Amino acid sequence: MILFAIGLGLIAFLIWMLFPIAVRSPVEEKPRGFCPLCAHPLMKGERVRSDQTEIGDIEVQTRIKGCQFCMGPTAKRKRSCPVCKKDVKKDEVILALADPRVDRLKLKIKGCKACWPQGF
Repeated sequence: MILFAIGLGLIAFLIWMLFPIAVRSPVEEKPRGFCPLCAHPLMKGERVRSDQTEIGDIEVQTRIKGCQFCMGPTAKRKRSCPVCKKDVKKDEVILALADPRVDRLKLKIKGCKACWPQGF
């Protein structure tokens, strides 16, 4: 009788493990940021391509190329400068500056070659 109760309990446990009791809703992932050129929301693992140049301890220049959705020959997203809102070609970049003494990760976007030519 005890073996029968243990077997029945084991079968009940296996059925409980196989079939979920409560229906769980899918978790929506929030974007971690946006591309400054095409404004596409970037999820975890998606990055913006850029080059950095340090000018002593005074500033860090960053040339932002874009994300995977607005770069390359198969990209269909429209690229525009976040400052002057003019269209930017696929081979052009946006210049951003950072002050390492204050916050190295906080970028101040200055613009494209048309609206901020002294940086290029």
